[in-house]
Amino acid sequence: MSRKEPQTWPGISRRTFIQKSSLALTGLAVTGIPGVSWAVHGDTLHVRNYQDLTSLDSVSSLSAAEGIISAAINQNLLQFKPDGTWDTQFDAAESFEQIDSTHYAFRLRKGQEFSNGYGEMTADDVKFSFERMVDPAMNALNRPDMGPLSHVDVHDRYSGTFVLDTPYAAFIPVAVAGPSGEILSRKAVTSVGGRFTTEPPCSSGPYLFSSWQSQRKTVLVRNPQWTGRKPDFEEIHVYAMPDPKTAEMAFEAGELDSAWISVETVEPFKQDMPENSSIRVLPSGRNYWLGMNQENPALSDIRVRQAIQYAVDVEAVVEAAWFGLAKVSNGPIPEGMIGHRSSALIPPRGNPEKARQLLAEAGVELPLRLRMDVNSDSLELTAVQVMQWSLRKVGIEVDIRPQDSSTFLTIGREDLGDQWRDVQLFMQSFTGLADPYYSLTWFTSAQLGLWNWERFSNEEFDRLSDQALATIDTAERQRMYHRMQDLMEQSGCYRFITNSVTPQIYRNTIKPAFRADGYTMLREMRRADSRS
Repeated sequence: MSRKEPQTWPGISRRTFIQKSSLALTGLAVTGIPGVSWAVHGDTLHVRNYQDLTSLDSVSSLSAAEGIISAAINQNLLQFKPDGTWDTQFDAAESFEQIDSTHYAFRLRKGQEFSNGYGEMTADDVKFSFERMVDPAMNALNRPDMGPLSHVDVHDRYSGTFVLDTPYAAFIPVAVAGPSGEILSRKAVTSVGGRFTTEPPCSSGPYLFSSWQSQRKTVLVRNPQWTGRKPDFEEIHVYAMPDPKTAEMAFEAGELDSAWISVETVEPFKQDMPENSSIRVLPSGRNYWLGMNQENPALSDIRVRQAIQYAVDVEAVVEAAWFGLAKVSNGPIPEGMIGHRSSALIPPRGNPEKARQLLAEAGVELPLRLRMDVNSDSLELTAVQVMQWSLRKVGIEVDIRPQDSSTFLTIGREDLGDQWRDVQLFMQSFTGLADPYYSLTWFTSAQLGLWNWERFSNEEFDRLSDQALATIDTAERQRMYHRMQDLMEQSGCYRFITNSVTPQIYRNTIKPAFRADGYTMLREMRRADSRS
């Protein structure tokens, strides 16, 4: 499979094309962002978000797109460092200590004020925020992030202790430092009826929520009450741009200072880089795989599923769809995290001869015709087309069925009807968090009919999932997660593809800041001439 060639225009560079196109629009910016060109203007930073907001309330937030904004306007007790690791540092807390396997003590910094007159942050606000996430009446979408949290004991105005029912190894990175651990004002949330969506009643972070325009942008402004390091920017404008091509054009036209771009654009940009700009290709926490519904009659024989595993040339898929920028994955857990496997059981190149042998043993009449569902994203379509090519070589003909994301995300759900029974092959992807449990929890038996579309059910896997989450010993957790990924692969239900990458382009007038998975950290963005 040959590598795709980047699109070019005869006799004209990408940047010149964009500049001329922008001028042709009678002075209007490509995306309608007025008065911005080629750098940070004044005290305003312009960045891309990959989709619009649904909710900034931690109980109903659905995506990392919301987390990018909420992390700038709210505080956690701890936050992730912008150093490419999942290490944490103090945020609202001045101390945080694990007392034993089920108790964690914290103490807040004094003098941290909520905006809009809602007063000083207290331990009672911490209690309210965390217990609200586990309150059955709230039906919080991110309730699993809290694990076995029982309650929070408040000792005085600034200190308290988290009490867990059982040990929870992911408590700090997922519950405390993750988006579900944002500290909200009890008084403020109560004043708006206990819930809110895209207009939070107050903020406590380095930036304040100012305004939101649906399908366009969110405006953040510097918080004058912030007691930490003063942010470099008076305002941050965050633009909802689901289409990376739109973001790329906006950046080239000088409308953005930082943007997540598509993998196919990296090389063309490098060949013709916009003025005073740089690119980083960062790791991603998003895991891609080929899934197989083992309860569909066409895939009920494990030998057929194993044949598909051996037939798919993962290296060719990653080279074509990710332009060689990503690595093949050996499982859902990415590099740098406990539980990452150094190799898969089936080599990434596969083995077509072995695939044909397995199909013959299963007594399959060739050609075998199967369907493959996929999100209609260009990257994913390219990936499944390469899979289609690999499978055809062993006598499997695949009908690709692209679907919009909202439709695609329903195909394996039992609560929406019997359509899950017709699912055969599909390409899926999930975004993980800072602990390996989050990469594997979606494949337990409890997720059958929800997110476990493969219908994979294994008692040992389920048991290890619980045990690993309650195990503090790193080496033991590593062993458990290795075994869990082996079980997934041995089931024949999965062909792991990649953990992907996150390419970011930015002006050299700023110092960008990214999480370990490549997501932008707005609160840590600095001017290039900043001394900190």
